[in-house]
Amino acid sequence: MITSTHSREQQDTAWIVRWAVLVLLASTAACARPQQVTRVELDPVEIKARQTPDGPKAFVRDFKVLYDEAMAHYDGGRWAEAVETFEILAREFPQHEGSGVAAFNCGLALLRLGKPLEAAKRFRDAIRHGQGSRDARDAVFLLAESLELAGRHAAAARIFAAAVEDPTIERIMGGRLGLLDRLEATARCGLALKAAGDVHGADKALRKVQRFYEDHREIRMVEESEWVVRSFHERGEIYRELFESIRFKLPVERMARDLEDKANLFLKAQAAYFRSVRLHHRKWSLASGFRIGGLYERLIKDIYEAEVPDDLDAEMVQAYREELFKHTSKLARRAVTVYRENIALAQRMGVGSEWVEKSKASLAKMEELLDREEKNTRRREQQARDNAAKVRRR
Repeated sequence: MITSTHSREQQDTAWIVRWAVLVLLASTAACARPQQVTRVELDPVEIKARQTPDGPKAFVRDFKVLYDEAMAHYDGGRWAEAVETFEILAREFPQHEGSGVAAFNCGLALLRLGKPLEAAKRFRDAIRHGQGSRDARDAVFLLAESLELAGRHAAAARIFAAAVEDPTIERIMGGRLGLLDRLEATARCGLALKAAGDVHGADKALRKVQRFYEDHREIRMVEESEWVVRSFHERGEIYRELFESIRFKLPVERMARDLEDKANLFLKAQAAYFRSVRLHHRKWSLASGFRIGGLYERLIKDIYEAEVPDDLDAEMVQAYREELFKHTSKLARRAVTVYRENIALAQRMGVGSEWVEKSKASLAKMEELLDREEKNTRRREQQARDNAAKVRRR
């Protein structure tokens, strides 16, 4: 039994040893097998240097690397660093297919830095590189906007007008503008002309917006466009400014002529403002409502400040002022009604704004004026009755 057991243990041990040797040989053979090597050819990397206020600075001359770096700065709000990197792209890769996009984004970063004229140059580059694309169309609008921000309003107006009317510009932008873009460009042309001091050109452009609205008002996006309601408001502003420029001056013949001109401008301004109010825009409609009340308020002021003939004595001047109030009180009551309606409109719309606060302040002023003048009228009437009674007692 002992011998038999010992024999089995020897057999088991021998089997384990043979298994271990086979594993070792297999492992050794695997380690000895030569490894296959894959060779990768990389494009050469070009390193260049640029001069900075802090000394030379190295950069990798690779469009994608530089563009990604510029966009990382842009997305992080590091506008100056973004512009610096975009400028390297423009200098090192002037003809690259991505140069137009880089120039466009460089322009946006320059606008963030408050450098509209420099931004305008980049948007011109973007237009040149992207002719026939939507990017070129967007760059045209941003070029005009940059010129506006730089105070070049007349130049901006020419670009907005060309975007709608010039076939060459249409081809550069990839075709005729869509409905809403034409509406915006026409409105912004009018606003730019107004800012440039060309009131007649501005009024003409803004009237085009009005006709555009009337022709397409069944389209909801046109009816609700801010450019439409703002155009009505700005037309009102043009007539209001002309209305306010007229003062009642002697002689009487001139005063009568001024009154007629002032009345016509009053009605034109009021009509334009009412068109804006009816569209119920949160900003421009409320601004227009306030301006309508202001027309009445300003007319009252101008009437009170009208020149009085020198040959009138104090009593006659007083009678003249009393006669004026019979007319101005009607204007004041109308102003009160308009201001109240504007405040009520804002409440229905659920908004508050500077125009609501201004309406409240002007409402209080007009109510105070009416109250003061009515008290003066009652006092004068009572004084007249007292004087009449004294005469009768005599």
